[in-house]
Amino acid sequence: MSVEIKELYKAYEERDEVMQYIINGLTFTINDGEFICVLGKSGCGKSTLLNLIAGYLKPDKGSIELNGEEINGPGADRGVVFQQHALFPWRTVSKNIQFGLNMRHEKNAKEIAKKYIEMVGLQGYENKYPSGLSGGMQQRVGIARALANDPKMLLMDEPLGALDALTRDTMRREIERIWKLTGKMVVFITHSVPEAVYLADRVIILQSGQVAVDQRIELERPRNYSAPEFLAYVKQFEDVITDSALKNVMHE
Repeated sequence: MSVEIKELYKAYEERDEVMQYIINGLTFTINDGEFICVLGKSGCGKSTLLNLIAGYLKPDKGSIELNGEEINGPGADRGVVFQQHALFPWRTVSKNIQFGLNMRHEKNAKEIAKKYIEMVGLQGYENKYPSGLSGGMQQRVGIARALANDPKMLLMDEPLGALDALTRDTMRREIERIWKLTGKMVVFITHSVPEAVYLADRVIILQSGQVAVDQRIELERPRNYSAPEFLAYVKQFEDVITDSALKNVMHE
């Protein structure tokens, strides 16, 4: 199973009668079971890329293929988790996770929800409402809801961005554990370079709507934030992003 992104273009505005492409000829492949982290300065196209893969946006040119079939819109084969978890406040944890299953009339929705509640470590909270959960717990519900539909890939747009540092570190470990259990392809958008190095099989850095870096992380798991090899990757990626930002400032 793979995702093939081929000569992808997406523009949001026209300036002086010239289209301004936020995604500008993007081409790369995501392989079966890979955990991809996408980095880059604000406005480089990270979230746009994720929304194109999710099918929420349509490309102006180029294509995205999942298992050889072109993506033309949203689908249950792609589970999406956003920074704002978007849980239904009037539904319990279990009912939130069952939502997609109920929409397609899945008879075993309650049992499937129970399986993913256990996977994300929320046993005992099945009948709680979102208002009674911490931010980290709410995000676990969002992840469980995305996984309950058994998607082929998981798309995560800065899912930890709103969490405090301690909760964020815990959730990184949880996401890594869940990924190992499920073996799903993951595309994970983040602003945090150490987070990307900790989680990713490959780090992709976007610059001017194109791939500036596509680097495999050759570190054993679990990874040590203070190890010299870990810090070397962090510096490498931070240098690329900082250099990109400085060049943009100089051209403005």
